[in-house]
Amino acid sequence: MANIDALKKELEVYKKMREELLKKYRGKVVAIKDGELVGVYDSEEEAFRDVVEKYGLVPVLIKRVVEREKPEEIPSYTYGLLGVVLTE
Repeated sequence: MANIDALKKELEVYKKMREELLKKYRGKVVAIKDGELVGVYDSEEEAFRDVVEKYGLVPVLIKRVVEREKPEEIPSYTYGLLGVVLTE
């Protein structure tokens, strides 16, 4: 739960920085850790490798800077929901 809370905080920082990030880094991938921009990259993979090398496996927001956010699509079976039976 602590990791989720940490990422929520980093996402709030991203939202506050968004306009500036769009001006400087539109289309790039940014990494935000402890409320600070710690890297700018061309791909999510590059960002992940660099962040893990520098900081280890700790909560870091890695996000592409885009004008329009699109919803993530994650199949339900990813969460083990494929066999769920809904009851009232």
